[in-house]
Amino acid sequence: MTKATPLSSGLVAIKGSAAPVPDMPTRSPVVVEPAKQEAKKEEVGTEPLNFRVPAAFRTAFKTYAASHDLKLNALLKLSFEAYRKQQGD
Repeated sequence: MTKATPLSSGLVAIKGSAAPVPDMPTRSPVVVEPAKQEAKKEEVGTEPLNFRVPAAFRTAFKTYAASHDLKLNALLKLSFEAYRKQQGD
């Protein structure tokens, strides 16, 4: 059994006196991918929409969305738009 190496005194800080190491590199700016920017634009001003559906419908809806690489809210939006177009609205 090997003996544990004690922590060096530089790794332990007294509460309230912690400071970064002087030669620590700065953080690089976060780059947001264009696809993620579009998704965030759509999420601005969104509100929850809660309702109950039968378990079989929920399973079929989620399965269809996953198999077509769609998010649930995107599939709901597409479905609603198609229904309105079909009704002539």
